[in-house]
Amino acid sequence: MVPGMPFGSAPVPFPPSPLPRSERSRWLLEPGITFLNHGSYGAVMRSVRQQHIAMQDRIEARPIEMLGRRWRALLAPARERVGAFLGMSRDSFGFVTNATEGVNAVLHSTRLGAGDELLTTSHVYNAVRNAMRRRARECDARYVEVAVDLPVASAGAVVDAIAGAITPRTRLVVVDQVSSATALVFPVREVIDACRARGVDVLVDAAHVPGMLEVEVEALGATYWTGNLHKWCCAPKGTAVLWCAPERRAALKPAVVSHFLDEGLSAEFDWQGTRDMAAWIVAGAAIDAMAEFGWDAVRRHNLQMAAWVQRMLCERWEVEPIAPEGAMLGSMCTVPLPAEVCARFRTAAEFQEALYAHDRIEVPIIEFGGRWHARPSAQVYNRAEEYDRLAQAVIEHAAQA
Repeated sequence: MVPGMPFGSAPVPFPPSPLPRSERSRWLLEPGITFLNHGSYGAVMRSVRQQHIAMQDRIEARPIEMLGRRWRALLAPARERVGAFLGMSRDSFGFVTNATEGVNAVLHSTRLGAGDELLTTSHVYNAVRNAMRRRARECDARYVEVAVDLPVASAGAVVDAIAGAITPRTRLVVVDQVSSATALVFPVREVIDACRARGVDVLVDAAHVPGMLEVEVEALGATYWTGNLHKWCCAPKGTAVLWCAPERRAALKPAVVSHFLDEGLSAEFDWQGTRDMAAWIVAGAAIDAMAEFGWDAVRRHNLQMAAWVQRMLCERWEVEPIAPEGAMLGSMCTVPLPAEVCARFRTAAEFQEALYAHDRIEVPIIEFGGRWHARPSAQVYNRAEEYDRLAQAVIEHAAQA
C-alpha cells in the first residue's frame, strides 16, 4: 500500500474504449445485474438466439427430414466455418457438447495398463481432474497432478513443472491452454514440444480458447485439442469441438458409440444418437455475429480490459498478482481477495452468493492454493464501471469483517 493513501483508493490506468455497437442490449443478459462471469457459460447474442430458435422450430416441423436425412448437410456450413476459424480441416474434428465431453472421449480412447500414468497440473479443471482419476482407477493406472504454485514466476515455470514430472510410464499429458480457476494462459506449444520430445501424447483442454485467443489448432502439434464455442464465441450452450491428430483418429471414439462406428471421426462424433443439433448448426452464425466487431478488435479489447482490471483490483485490494502483471492473460484475470473477506464468510461459495444477493454482482469466487480469488471476465459488453462496483463491494465486505 502507498504510505498515507487510504485503503482502496490507489490510482489506476485507463481501461480500453468500448467497441462500436457493443451495447449490452445486444445480448439477453438481465438488466440490473453486474455480469462479470462470461467465462463460465458464455452469453448468447439476441440475433444468434433467434436463429437457434428458428432452427429448432425447423427441426421440430420435419423431424425425420431434418435429422434422419439432412443432418450432415445441415452441419456442413458450420463445420466449414468453425474449422476455418480455428485452423482445422473439415474432417479432422467432431462436434461435442462441451470440452469435458471431449476430454472424456479422449481418456476412454486411450489404452492404459497397470502402472501407466495420466499427468496434469494443479490448475486442471475439476471435472477433468475427476475424469482422469476415474479412468486411472478403471485401468489400475496412476493419476499424477504436478503442483504449479502461485504466484507463477513465468510461463516457463509451467513447462518446467510438466516436463520434470514426465516419466517412462506417462501415457498422456492433459494441459490447459487457459486455466479455468486461475485464468492463466499456459504456453501450450512449448509444453507440446517437451512432451513430443519424450514420446508422450498431449491433450489440450482449450475450453476457453475459441474466441479468446487466436489459434491455428493443427499448427500447434498437439495430439488432441478440445474447446468450447459457447463461451467466448457466444454460440448457444452445448457447442464445442474435439480435434485429433491423424495418427490417433481411427482409435478416437465418442463417449456414445452409435451408428457410424469406424466411418470416420466427424461422422462418429456428429451423430451420437438423437440430440438437439440446432446449437451446432448455428455455431458458424455465432462466429459471424461476433465478427461484426472485428475478431482482432474483440481479442485486443478483452485483453486490455483484463489487464486493466487485474492492475486496478490488485491496487485497490492491496494484493499481488498471481503472475507477473499483465503476463499470461487472455480475457479473464484471477485476483486474490483481501484476507478480511475470508474472516467474514465460511466458504468462497458463500461469499460469491453474497455478492450476487446483496450487490447484484455475478463473479466467480474461487479457492485455489488455500486462498480465495475473484475471477472477473472481460467481454465486449462489459464497461469499466462494472469492475469498479466489484472493487468497492469487496472493500465494503472486507471492512465489515
